[in-house]
Amino acid sequence: MKEFKFYFGIYLAVLLVFIIFFLAAVHNSSVNNSMAEWVINYQGGFTRRGFIGEIVFQISQFFNFQLRKVFLGLQIILYLGYFFSLFFLFKKIKYNFIFSLAIFSPLLFIFSLAELEALGRKDILMFFVFIVNFLIFIRYKNKNYNYIYFIITFPVVFLTHEIYIIYTVYFLAFFVMIEKKFNLLFIIKFLSILLLIFILLNLITTNEFSRENFDLLCKNLKDKSNETCGLAPYSMMINLDGYRSEVAWKLPHVIRYVLIFLVGFLGLIISIFFSKINKFETNFLISKINLKLIFLILALPSILPFLTAVDSGRYSSMAYTFPCIFYFGLLRSNIIVFDYEKVNYLINNSFFKLKKYRIIFIFLFCFTWTPKAVYHEDLSSFPLYRTIDKVPNFIGNFKNFHLNQL
Repeated sequence: MKEFKFYFGIYLAVLLVFIIFFLAAVHNSSVNNSMAEWVINYQGGFTRRGFIGEIVFQISQFFNFQLRKVFLGLQIILYLGYFFSLFFLFKKIKYNFIFSLAIFSPLLFIFSLAELEALGRKDILMFFVFIVNFLIFIRYKNKNYNYIYFIITFPVVFLTHEIYIIYTVYFLAFFVMIEKKFNLLFIIKFLSILLLIFILLNLITTNEFSRENFDLLCKNLKDKSNETCGLAPYSMMINLDGYRSEVAWKLPHVIRYVLIFLVGFLGLIISIFFSKINKFETNFLISKINLKLIFLILALPSILPFLTAVDSGRYSSMAYTFPCIFYFGLLRSNIIVFDYEKVNYLINNSFFKLKKYRIIFIFLFCFTWTPKAVYHEDLSSFPLYRTIDKVPNFIGNFKNFHLNQL
């Protein structure tokens, strides 16, 4: 247990150092799509994805800070918060070989670092908010705090990136599972958050962002922050059909991603298979539902992004990160229990009883590959090595760090 906690902390610290390095190195790049996504704001009128962008824009204007520097600070804070939260969530989980396969999956921590295209995207905000939800529940054991937390954070995250609506099902499942009895108070609270979701969803879907709005946004970004509009603000004028027109999955792509999911989800799937709901910590209805069925139903909405856009690598990471945090959050909350005895018996009666074979298996399955950013590209190999290898190419970016020239 202590050994895992130590090495896990070292691993996260190393990743965090590289993440901060690359965020700082590319934050002023003209082709930095993550930054182009963050700068979307309400300077051209209300639009989806613009809430935090508008707040940061106003802060930069008030203090006369470079806009990208403020966003860089925000990105670093989010990654620091996310990694510290991950450490606090996992540090008290009893170590198991199967858990290692799930925790070190290339779809969880390493993906955004291996694919710099995904580094610093708004996904990190969604992950951070979700994992803090479990830390609040574990710390206080007061579900009302979690309802308040959701009411505060959902508008912020959803109005910053509308894809959050797909993964909100994990929040809803959490609220249902932590209730020990369904009474009138629960119904009122649950219907209240559903109403909040519906109101904001209607606000987003009925809003139109015209060419005039786009031109005004770009003009204000240029005049007030010397920031040019990238691809992300332009996407505010594109509807769902426009996104779908870019997607053309073929059989080799489908086969590749089936394998990615089978290997990347292996540890989590096995963990779920050997787990069950703790009927003493939930309600009668949930205690009668198979845990595997719950995870399967919750995972179904995660398929939708693959059908509507090409960023399949990011969507794979999202599709894995939410159920992974959900599983280990429920485990820490004692809402589900893992059959350590049976798993340890199986491991001790296989060739995995030797530590060297477990290490080799974890290395091959978790540290030798990651998916690429888009579905039609092949896999990346040895992400940690590739990350170290890229460092010299970005050191020169810091010579003009204080200027808007990177």
